Amino acid sequence: MFSNMKKTLFSLAIFAFFLSLFAEKANAQASGLKPELYMYRHNGSLGGSPAPAATGNTLGTLQWRGLTAIGSVLDGATIRSVATNVAPGIMSANMYFSTRSFGGLTDKVVITPEGLVGIGEMNPVFHLDVVGNTHTSGRFWGRIHYDNNNTGNEMPNTFIDEAYFERKVRTDLGLAANAYTNGGILSLAPGGNSLDRQLFTGGNDGLWTRSQDLAGANSWAAWEKILTSGDINGRENMLARYMPPGPITSTLRDGQVFDNGTNVVIGGIPAFPAAPAPSFVPTDELTVQGDARVEDNLVVEDNATVTGSTTTGSLSVTNDATVSGNVGIGKAPTAFDLDVMGESNFDGRVKVGAANFPTFAGAAFYELAVGGGIIAEEVLVRLQSGGGWADYVFADDYAVKPLPEVEAFVKKEKHLPGVPSAAEVAEKGLSLGEMQKIQMEKIEELYLHVIEMNKQVQTLKSENESLKSRVTELEKR
Repeated sequence: MFSNMKKTLFSLAIFAFFLSLFAEKANAQASGLKPELYMYRHNGSLGGSPAPAATGNTLGTLQWRGLTAIGSVLDGATIRSVATNVAPGIMSANMYFSTRSFGGLTDKVVITPEGLVGIGEMNPVFHLDVVGNTHTSGRFWGRIHYDNNNTGNEMPNTFIDEAYFERKVRTDLGLAANAYTNGGILSLAPGGNSLDRQLFTGGNDGLWTRSQDLAGANSWAAWEKILTSGDINGRENMLARYMPPGPITSTLRDGQVFDNGTNVVIGGIPAFPAAPAPSFVPTDELTVQGDARVEDNLVVEDNATVTGSTTTGSLSVTNDATVSGNVGIGKAPTAFDLDVMGESNFDGRVKVGAANFPTFAGAAFYELAVGGGIIAEEVLVRLQSGGGWADYVFADDYAVKPLPEVEAFVKKEKHLPGVPSAAEVAEKGLSLGEMQKIQMEKIEELYLHVIEMNKQVQTLKSENESLKSRVTELEKR
């Protein structure tokens, strides 16, 4: 027992000695031709011999500590290495960098055995895998990179899933010469099933863009200009027009069309910089200040007012239309209010010179109302069907009124049967087509009476000749 106590005291003395040495060398630095500091991780074993490190073991840690209060020492930062794979003669390990914040000591950066670096990401899958924003004051080479004074016009066919910025000579890109020779070009190469695209800026002529040409995998389509405020300039409520020189131009300025969201005015707009204040009636959605010419059909769904001349091939107005001047259809207007060259069509009733359309029963059947006489070299009346004509008089079952009945009717009614009376004509007017049919009916009835009378006359004549023969014979006796 005494021997064991001596051994224990001896061990404690040795430990105190080395502890005093460490305290004296706490501020010492490794120096020399090959200064090194080792941290050697091994595990104990039952036999007293060291055992190998295992996967997941911390191989060593550098700590920076500080006294925060009496009896309180905290780690401010650490660097530690953790084994990720251990086998006989084989080892791989990570390197973790940790710092302390109000939330405690936290891993901030890791370097994997494959050389992947994670900042805020402890399981990086890229060479640099960052969670959060990044910033660099110099060139950045990688998925986004910047190139200086590259004057070629090559396709970005060596880059995939990248964006990169280069300084270019604009004439090498096929852009016109400018007061500023160089410019910046941003190339976007998404890769996969996509087209590359470029954006160029740097001259005093705005922004330009182009895409990969569909006709060739390694060629560019033509540049297209992105319009800016220098190209688009106008006054409020004015519709723009392309300015010369042409034939292709991208500059937009005021035209002669005013649109305030409710009313549209064409023409009569004062030149810039005067405020566009055209004269129009607020209830008119469209106003044309000056002459208007329509070479084809014109359809107006609401009211239309024309204060000047109108020449058109076809004018269709769904609602009201007011024309203060002469209208020429198919020709220039003459002294007539309406001058038409070619055929005309009216789908409704037409009134000429009459104060109103007739309102008697059946008047709506008539399509033309004329308040005055009609002069024509020929009038052709065509019945809708032949069954309405008076030839039914000659049918076998037609009953012709005997003349005594006609005589009695005329004495009482003072007009022929089936013929309108003078009062009816005065009240309802005279239908020429109907009257022609009635007259033909009466003429055909007269012919039937005449034919019957002729038969009777022939019979009487024959009887008279027979009587005359008998009288002659009697006289001879």
